[in-house]
Amino acid sequence: MIDLYYWGTPNGHKITIALEEMGLDYTLYPINILENDQFQPDFLTISPNNKIPAIVDQDGPRGEPISVFESGAI
Repeated sequence: MIDLYYWGTPNGHKITIALEEMGLDYTLYPINILENDQFQPDFLTISPNNKIPAIVDQDGPRGEPISVFESGAI
């Protein structure tokens, strides 16, 4: 399962489209950039440069969660 930390920006939409096209299961977690949610400590552990979108693959390498952030990297 993939956790998608997202806001309705063009880059955020790119990732939802990609995940839908690949048929991957994901859960959306809104990060309201208008209220500076991207600077919250919990989100900074996922995306240290405070950028959205970000994903966490709960089934990453060796079964450990892994985060990837920014649409180009995702």
